[in-house]
Amino acid sequence: MKYLDKLLQLQKTVFTKQDLSLILWITNENTLRNFIVRMIHSNIFQNPYQWIYTFAHYDLFEFASKIKKNSYISFETVLRKAGVIFQEYGNTIFLATDNSVEKNAIGYTFKGIKIKDEILYNPLWLIKKNWYYLASTERAICDRLYVSKNYYFDNLSEIDKERLWDIAQIYNKRVILEVTKMINA
Repeated sequence: MKYLDKLLQLQKTVFTKQDLSLILWITNENTLRNFIVRMIHSNIFQNPYQWIYTFAHYDLFEFASKIKKNSYISFETVLRKAGVIFQEYGNTIFLATDNSVEKNAIGYTFKGIKIKDEILYNPLWLIKKNWYYLASTERAICDRLYVSKNYYFDNLSEIDKERLWDIAQIYNKRVILEVTKMINA
């Protein structure tokens, strides 16, 4: 159980096969496969999606970041949680990604919305959680404006206008213009 102890110490709840190999230093394919099979048969691991393994209780956003690599949680998922929009999107998790994609797993739809690499990989106001990244409210506003011209936000009373302006600078001129209008309104 030394492998399990090592995993539990990380406080990570979602793993790919490659993650397990690197974390546990298992290079032998058969050894790794046997470990994973034992963990699933012992009900320690679940296999809710192809090549993704989780503990029984896992972080949904951590799972989202594994189902779509090169991504962070943003758009309506962040905006709804912050009270900036009121519309409910049910079981849809929105991610900023390097390509547009939609995947269904564990009763959720994971919707990846493509943004340019220069924006996607810019860490400005991306909040590092345990094992994934989450856009700040202001970053999510800019992400949404970037892909949806003249998007309507229900409640902007709690946003940090200075932060919003700083973040807008990494986007195109149209986003900067729309943010300027929002700030001056």
